Amino acid sequence: MSNSQIEEINLSISRYLKVREHSKKELIDKLVKKAFDRTVAIDCLREFSSNNLQSDKRYSESIVRVKFSSGKGPIYIRKYLQNQQIDDSLIETALSQYKINDWIDSGQRVLAKKFSSQAISIIKMKSFLIYRGFPYDIIELCIREYTKS
Repeated sequence: MSNSQIEEINLSISRYLKVREHSKKELIDKLVKKAFDRTVAIDCLREFSSNNLQSDKRYSESIVRVKFSSGKGPIYIRKYLQNQQIDDSLIETALSQYKINDWIDSGQRVLAKKFSSQAISIIKMKSFLIYRGFPYDIIELCIREYTKS
């Protein structure tokens, strides 16, 4: 591969990373979609990672913050990051920034937003939280607290 193609790959990676954090998988997929050679793209990306310009750790922390803020639960977020081929230890570290009470508060917020009337059945609430990726123990606590208020 020529130096101009390597420069073009490096420029593309730089542009992507200026906008937001990206996972390695995301960047490689975007570069391959632009018809760059996968092997060369991986080599170029390795340089960005070694210089700490691309970090799956920062990416996973960022995704957890964004998804948590939008009311997604830990199961949903874990699956999302696994689909991005993020290492399980990085996922667990990123998820650990929120404690069980944070997840319960988040579940209650999305329940209050979605189901403003007590007339909505508990089953619908449970389904909604399952869809949002909350585990059953947190769902039970969320609904118990939600129905008290």
